Amino acid sequence: MSKITLRAAVSVCLAWACGCLALPVGLLAQEVSQTKSLEPQRPIALNLEEAVRLSLKMSPTLQASAFGVAGAKYDQRKNKGALFPTIKLTGAYTHMLKKQRVYFGSDDMASSPMGQFFPSEGIEMGQTHSLQGGVSAGLPLIAPQLWASLQLDKEAVALAEERARGSRVDLEAEVRKAYMAVLLARESLRVLEANYANAQTNYAQTAAKYEHGLVAEYDKIRMETQVKNILPNVVSAQTAVRLSEAKLKVVMGLPLSDSISLGEALPAYEEQIFGLLPESGEHAATALSLERNSDLRSLGLQQRQLEAALKVKKAAFLPTLSLSFTYQYNYAADQLRLDNSKRWSPFSTLGLSLNVPLYNGGARYNDLRASRVQIQQLQLQRLATQRQLELGLENARTEQRNALATFVAARDAVASASRGHEIARVRYSSGASTLLELNDAELALLQARLALSQAIHQYMISVFSLDELQGLDQLP
Repeated sequence: MSKITLRAAVSVCLAWACGCLALPVGLLAQEVSQTKSLEPQRPIALNLEEAVRLSLKMSPTLQASAFGVAGAKYDQRKNKGALFPTIKLTGAYTHMLKKQRVYFGSDDMASSPMGQFFPSEGIEMGQTHSLQGGVSAGLPLIAPQLWASLQLDKEAVALAEERARGSRVDLEAEVRKAYMAVLLARESLRVLEANYANAQTNYAQTAAKYEHGLVAEYDKIRMETQVKNILPNVVSAQTAVRLSEAKLKVVMGLPLSDSISLGEALPAYEEQIFGLLPESGEHAATALSLERNSDLRSLGLQQRQLEAALKVKKAAFLPTLSLSFTYQYNYAADQLRLDNSKRWSPFSTLGLSLNVPLYNGGARYNDLRASRVQIQQLQLQRLATQRQLELGLENARTEQRNALATFVAARDAVASASRGHEIARVRYSSGASTLLELNDAELALLQARLALSQAIHQYMISVFSLDELQGLDQLP
């Protein structure tokens, strides 16, 4: 088996630390410029749970989902208002510019028996000023379509709430993954800085031995080269830390100018792995479930919404009955004198209105058929989505088991590499081995530590992915 180079090992860890990070380089420059322009502020102390809680408060995406739920509830209340009476005040004023003229009898008024009573030029009808004012009310008595639409509104609210919950689950998983990426980047930087400091110490000791003629010049040059080779990796690790922290801030909804302080380190999660071991045996099939998966639940709610809409369209075939009431005052006079009580005349009405739909060109029937087709399409879509999610669940479970095996192997590799490095250091100090053997031991220890950090990170990411796939909300 071929050996992995130091640069390749560092590149792998840095890829895990800032992988899936689509932030441009200009974003980092913007953060630096904003930090310089602002006064120093106290860093925000975070652990994993606090980071998730803060993101739930600050995330614009989650706030938009909450507004969507509120809007659906307002629509539901608005439609419920149609069940109550509608009462309104009405008023109108008309000024007649030219009165209408009415004629009686034939053109020859003299031949008409009533012609002598009416002038030949006709009679003007109407009043110059006319006022109407009153109150009207209406109440639906039998409204099947309105009743069915209330269930549709209820399903719309449930769908909005489920989408908001799905956004919350996705945000929690995204924040957890970004948080672990920061821990991995910082741990990689810590390991590389420790390796760099150790290489500087070895170089100083080798240079001192060379001055006294105890080692060859080749050993001094080789150790100096090793120090210079590690430095670019340290700089890359520092950049990875800044980028991963910037991504965490973006995901949490924090300004890039804010400073954060994480109170945890990646090795602290080494013990948590044993408390998050995957289920095995016959309990593995029942341990994981897609019952709370937001995508499946949303599709189920959409189907219920379509079924409720189908009932609304069926109710369009049924008759409706409504009650109406009107009480109104009329005023008409050539002179606008509102205190003239003789010109005010009230009237009121009470009525029932029955509407029986008979035929409208088959529009209602075809609308029903279209809704049934939509329900069938959604059922097939839900079945396809469920099968894909089941496959994803199986792959995620496999990745978790593989990550566990990698973690156990990496743990053993660190123990072996640490022991080998100690032996190589003692042998080199006593002159029993060469510098090349010591460098190989240090490289093996560095690779083992980086691999262990990567294994811890990968296992925690697999746990978060499984929780997200199952739709589990970790916080109340």
